[in-house]
Amino acid sequence: MRSPLLTKVLALALLASTVGTAAAKVPVTGRRQFNLIPDALMRQLGESSYKSTLADVKLSTGNENSQAIKSVGQAIAKAANQKSYDWEFKLIQENDTINAWCMPGGKIAVYTGLLPVVKNEAGLAFVMGHEVGHATAHHGAERLSQQLAVLGGMGALYLYLDNKSEMSNEQKAIVVAAMGAGAQVGVILPFSRLHEKEADVIGMMYMAKAGYPPGESVDVWDRMAQASGGSGVPAFLSTHPSEDKRQENLKDWMPQAKKRYERNKLSRNTQTTQWTSSDFGGSSGGGGRKNNDDSSSGSGGASSGGTRR
Repeated sequence: MRSPLLTKVLALALLASTVGTAAAKVPVTGRRQFNLIPDALMRQLGESSYKSTLADVKLSTGNENSQAIKSVGQAIAKAANQKSYDWEFKLIQENDTINAWCMPGGKIAVYTGLLPVVKNEAGLAFVMGHEVGHATAHHGAERLSQQLAVLGGMGALYLYLDNKSEMSNEQKAIVVAAMGAGAQVGVILPFSRLHEKEADVIGMMYMAKAGYPPGESVDVWDRMAQASGGSGVPAFLSTHPSEDKRQENLKDWMPQAKKRYERNKLSRNTQTTQWTSSDFGGSSGGGGRKNNDDSSSGSGGASSGGTRR
């Protein structure tokens, strides 16, 4: 028997499709998107998926790295200005995983394997801004809406979530697919190329508004390209736009980002944290951090100590 809440969810989706409320605008880029899913429902799904994911991983806590995740995350959260979000910032102890994600509602996780690739706090700010960009642009809701359309409305059957019970395997699969946090699930791939390029731009704007030099966003993709040649290939590189195309897209938006940075750079301490792969050879997950007091930045806007091209 269909539950009252499930019936309500399906009715909301059908109502949205008939009265035109599916139209929404993406921040920064202004793109019009197809979105049937209420924000409250996405936050509920994100919260449940977040708890389920954290139950299966080891967190790195009480160290300088986890504090850096929180500090940078708070700066990006302030730039994103999402007052309805209940922000949380976690560091997951997986040195071989180069990944990060943000669930709808502001639940963010970074894997320790990402830190040597982003190298410094400006690079971390870009990646966290990118993931927050997916959330604030409602990419997960857009993906679910697309699946609803593809499946003729039957996809709504997977959206039911009871806070008093565990998510079913089907619910987990659809949420993971919508958040872009896994490999191909059913008819949905990880975030589309359009979504990735859009999140890059939004993330760069957020980092600039938070006072981090936006030029580091381009340098991060240089380092991602280098990482993809080794054993720790970022999962998103296999289906997402190439590094070159992403860098070109970022450079197109760079003038606007630099203007935001110039207005906000004094709000950010010029001291930059440095991470290297040697910091993560142990099992504690705490890792070491090096502080670089060189406050200079190149003409490209990369933070001190960042890889120069």
